[in-house]
Amino acid sequence: MKAFTKRVSVVGLAVASALVSTLSVAAIDVSAASTAITTDGSAAMTVIGTAMVTISVVALVFKWAKAAIFG
Repeated sequence: MKAFTKRVSVVGLAVASALVSTLSVAAIDVSAASTAITTDGSAAMTVIGTAMVTISVVALVFKWAKAAIFG
C-alpha cells in the first residue's frame, strides 16, 4: 500500500510539473491592458490633481476671508 501511494504521488508530481511547464511557456498579451491603464490612469490622475488644487484654493480663500473679517 505504501509503494502504491508513493507511485501515485510521483505520477501526480510528474503531471503537475508538466502542466506548470506548459503553462509557463504560453505568451500572454498585456499590451491592451497596459495601454488602458496608461490612458485611463493619466486621465484619472489629471482629474484628481485638479480636484486637489481646487480644494486647496477654496480652503485658502476661506482662510483669507476669515482673516479679513475677524482680523
